[in-house]
Amino acid sequence: MNNQNELFFKNFKAQINKHQFTVGISDLAKTTGVSQTQLRYWEQKGYIHSAKATEKNTTHRFSYGTLMRVHFIKAMLDEGFTLAAAAQMASQRSNQMEMMRIFVMNAFQGMEEREGHHMINLGYFDEAHTKVLYCYIADETVHYRVFPENKTNDAAF
Repeated sequence: MNNQNELFFKNFKAQINKHQFTVGISDLAKTTGVSQTQLRYWEQKGYIHSAKATEKNTTHRFSYGTLMRVHFIKAMLDEGFTLAAAAQMASQRSNQMEMMRIFVMNAFQGMEEREGHHMINLGYFDEAHTKVLYCYIADETVHYRVFPENKTNDAAF
């Protein structure tokens, strides 16, 4: 991958890691269909958490992860689960999502064009670092390929 692409993907990963996207309680309520009163109750019970308020910002701010958690809890409530059960299920799902985030952040090495496909470089496939795992999508199906380590790939982007 050339230096420009390496810088782009390094910055891309840094932005994903920041988790700085936040919304206020009114936007959270509008987006999820859960009333502000319910959200405050859920926060009081410890089912959701707002970001730490700074001196300049005394309003509650909620992260993107909390927004997704509220959506999930509401969906489980709509399915007939109790609030406690829905929150517990959301915690389990949150752990899975965190594992996926860590995997993507560590495995994603960039994108390259190989064999006429835009492929995602998932890093070394073996302990000796002699093979690299790639994946690509063709006909809405995920395909995997292992290539020998090659310092001069076809065309990185």
